[in-house]
Amino acid sequence: MHYALTGNIGSGKSTVAREFERLGIPVYYADAAAKRLMLEDQELRAGLKAAFGEETYLPDGSLNRSWLAEKAFSDDEQLRRLNGLVHPAVHRDAAAWRRANETAPYTLYEAAIVLELGRQADFAGVIVVACPESIRRQRVIQRDHTTAAAFEARAAKQWTDDKKEAAADYLIKNNGYELLLPQVLHLHQQLLTR
Repeated sequence: MHYALTGNIGSGKSTVAREFERLGIPVYYADAAAKRLMLEDQELRAGLKAAFGEETYLPDGSLNRSWLAEKAFSDDEQLRRLNGLVHPAVHRDAAAWRRANETAPYTLYEAAIVLELGRQADFAGVIVVACPESIRRQRVIQRDHTTAAAFEARAAKQWTDDKKEAAADYLIKNNGYELLLPQVLHLHQQLLTR
């Protein structure tokens, strides 16, 4: 069984994913894979350069992340273009990863925009990590050393918390009041018996 683990920016998806890993569950981190593939996948590199220009990569070959992010997140069409190049590469990579982990009791695919991309049917279920926006904003500003406006721009590209939670098959609350580990352990037991 393969489950999506999602939540809005700053919700704590990666923290929850690491708890599942401690229980021996393989986790595919889609955002980290995308960053790796933008460096290693020659077809993707060529596509990014063709779509966004040679400035996409710095002279040393590294990705010009801030430049690309500024370009993509300021224009919906540019973001669609970026996603249209990156997501198929991640999908291919994730499929190979999943085949390599097929003996696991279940696997998790950790990504921020599973629901927004309409990918629910690709998974046995969707786990949403829920967290109030005020807490998420504070976490992201501290973690990324960014501004509230930058947080708002990124958050605006995702579904609202209510919409995401309503689409969840399973919900983990990361609100600072309810402990995460008992929720993860409970869900782990549920998924093992499915």
